[in-house]
Amino acid sequence: MTMFTGKRAAAVLAAAAALSMGLAGCSNPTAQMDDTDTSAADYWPEATANLDGVELTMWVAQNSNKIPVKVVEDFEKATGATVELETIPDPYEQNVQTKITTGDSPDLAFWQPTQSMLAGFIAQDKLQKLDDAPWVADYTDGIADAGGVVDGTRYAALVSTPPVMGVFYNKKVFEAAGVNAEDITGWDAYVEAARKIKDANVEGVESPLFEMGGSQWGTQYSVQIQLAEAAQDGLWDRVNSGEETFSDETIQTAVDNYKALFDEGLYNKDAGSAKDTDEAAALWEGKTAMVICVNSLFNQVAALASNDKAALDETIGFLPLSSEGNIGTVIPEQNNSVVAFKTGDAKKEAASRQFINFWLTEDYENFVKDQGVVSVIKDVETPDNVPQALLDSAAAVSNSVGSMQSLAIANPDLYINLADMINGTKTPQDVTKATQDQFAQLAKAQGAEGF
Repeated sequence: MTMFTGKRAAAVLAAAAALSMGLAGCSNPTAQMDDTDTSAADYWPEATANLDGVELTMWVAQNSNKIPVKVVEDFEKATGATVELETIPDPYEQNVQTKITTGDSPDLAFWQPTQSMLAGFIAQDKLQKLDDAPWVADYTDGIADAGGVVDGTRYAALVSTPPVMGVFYNKKVFEAAGVNAEDITGWDAYVEAARKIKDANVEGVESPLFEMGGSQWGTQYSVQIQLAEAAQDGLWDRVNSGEETFSDETIQTAVDNYKALFDEGLYNKDAGSAKDTDEAAALWEGKTAMVICVNSLFNQVAALASNDKAALDETIGFLPLSSEGNIGTVIPEQNNSVVAFKTGDAKKEAASRQFINFWLTEDYENFVKDQGVVSVIKDVETPDNVPQALLDSAAAVSNSVGSMQSLAIANPDLYINLADMINGTKTPQDVTKATQDQFAQLAKAQGAEGF
């Protein structure tokens, strides 16, 4: 997964800020005059049309460079094209943005399909429009709205299900403590379940909850899930316009609620220094009952279980959670989607669109089998070896809302500020103030009104 949602956000934001500085003064940094007719008959080439002699380059990250290998092989065989996969060193997002701003550009790239990550490229008119794509109507419920669209125009194609922030839980601990996952509806019920587990003193359970303050990137999820209903009610639109801030009641309350769980002793004693690997091990081994995270954490658990689906299904469950209920919060990642760049070469640009079309139509069944991922296309079945927790996470997309990364115009270092709070160097009020100050700075650099 891309760690822009966590580990590398600071570096990415620095690059994004630099990119945005050139746009200062624009009233709408995502608006461009582009009258491309995406509904034209020839805009979306047939998936297997002949492309002899056409060479394309696709940028991929170190953690995603194996994902498209089989698709590339199939596409080259079907069309005669050549697609070079170029691995961009970490931090991927920062390095890609730097290369783009200095004039280098691929034909295709993995990219996080969120507003905050797409806006800079759109403002520079670097991305091809992907409207009227033949596969969008075939997306499973919720996928078309889960990412890739900014101001009504599609710029990214989701090729796999984006992660949903939610609760991964140890079923065996739940059973021993007498907790029913179906009863966990809303934040208060989640807290009550944690208290019940703590009081049960189940052998081997060291804490009902676990946090990875040492790795930092996971700290944001417990706050963000509490904002789902507010996000549905336009929270991020208000933050984007300056009408509401991180320090106002909605977000401040979510941070306060999170801090209260540490004060109550519901988290692991080493929450400030524990790593994501520690969290995965604690969940798998039953040392903790619940972690609020995304699929990448589950993937670490699956590795500990040697990807044994039966063992995983028996031990680990997933449920979406929000302040009042079970609304999922979607946070699409770099390895979930592909963008096509404008290069000035009409033939190669069309071939890039053809490659995406091939991936999501002609070759999609081969792709999901090769990768063992949940299908995002209605008529393509998900492989039998996908663990139930990931199926449940994917199912939550249909009743979900976008994350801060998806809906805000900038992505401040909320996760770092929360890790500081866990380690005692920031108060909850410090967290929201620092986050708001950075958000305002980035929004102003973009030329957003209200800042």
